[in-house]
Amino acid sequence: MSAESEGGSLPAADGPLVRVTLHDGQKLYAVAKRRRKEADGTWWYDLQIHLPAASDTWGRLTDEPAPVDFRAPAGRCEPIEGQPYDQVPTERVGVAPAWKVEERVYFADDVGPARIVHRGHCHATRDHARAATVEQARAILGQADAAACQVCRPDRPLRPAA
Repeated sequence: MSAESEGGSLPAADGPLVRVTLHDGQKLYAVAKRRRKEADGTWWYDLQIHLPAASDTWGRLTDEPAPVDFRAPAGRCEPIEGQPYDQVPTERVGVAPAWKVEERVYFADDVGPARIVHRGHCHATRDHARAATVEQARAILGQADAAACQVCRPDRPLRPAA
């Protein structure tokens, strides 16, 4: 069943969509952020939806979308034809990803890049790091607020071919 056969187009999203079946049978669209094969052999998806939330703007409540992250087993996630699932980072327990992106946390005046790209095996990460595809790592390295790890130097192999 495609979105077009349901009478509309797919919602705008910042990643590939899947159709998720909830425990009560309801279906909703969610963005696939990551897929992971767990130690027990099952596959799980890290997903995100946006729900309405009240936001106070100059003393007036406004309706703003708020991201909500959740996990679901792969059996509840139905792929949608034409979605770019090759962009979804895939992880397997015990297997290092090819690339990682560290989201930096600063508690003092010691500020630097917001994100640092590492090779998957690099142990120089200090804060939260997530797996990334080659395209995602290259794109992040191209941003002004990002940097390459000075230990593992991922910028060398990630340079675009001339």
